[in-house]
Amino acid sequence: MTFTHKHESQPGYEPRLRRIPLSSMRDQSPPNVQELYADVQDGQALIPGLRMGIGALTVQRWDSSYAAAGWTLYGADLTLDMGHPFGSIFYRNDADGRVLRVGVKWHPPAQQLEFPALHPSKPELTSDCSDEEVDVVVLDARSRIGVLVAANAQIGSFVATEESEDAILEASGLGLERLAEDDPRLARDA
Repeated sequence: MTFTHKHESQPGYEPRLRRIPLSSMRDQSPPNVQELYADVQDGQALIPGLRMGIGALTVQRWDSSYAAAGWTLYGADLTLDMGHPFGSIFYRNDADGRVLRVGVKWHPPAQQLEFPALHPSKPELTSDCSDEEVDVVVLDARSRIGVLVAANAQIGSFVATEESEDAILEASGLGLERLAEDDPRLARDA
């Protein structure tokens, strides 16, 4: 993320610059800075209000090329349960108004997210959508949840200290010794 101190009235200002509220910097504002902007590229979004660092971070936006043609996202009931997305995403068919609910749940034995296509109001699989319709809508849901998970992970790594990174790696079963880039043991493994 590149930061710049340009104002809208200054030459070189581009509309892709997004203002970072100085209030989000929590007493870490450089002296004499009145406004701060982040250069947000196409396909990125600015996430303000973080509690560490400069107080904002750019993350990748959802790619609308994964949108389910003929279906409209019209609702979501989602939470993060121990870091895993859980809940439902609702889509309405543009032609006939049918509703498809895509479940989002973590499957512990397989260690992966699952996206069952469900009846809109009953705890059962859908029966009024073709396999092709289900595939298109589930891909849409997967792509949106993928961005949600990646953005949360990026924010987590942004605010993590080395101590908390070590604890996260240990909790993940990846608590290995950290080696410096010039450690001779790395040359042996290459």
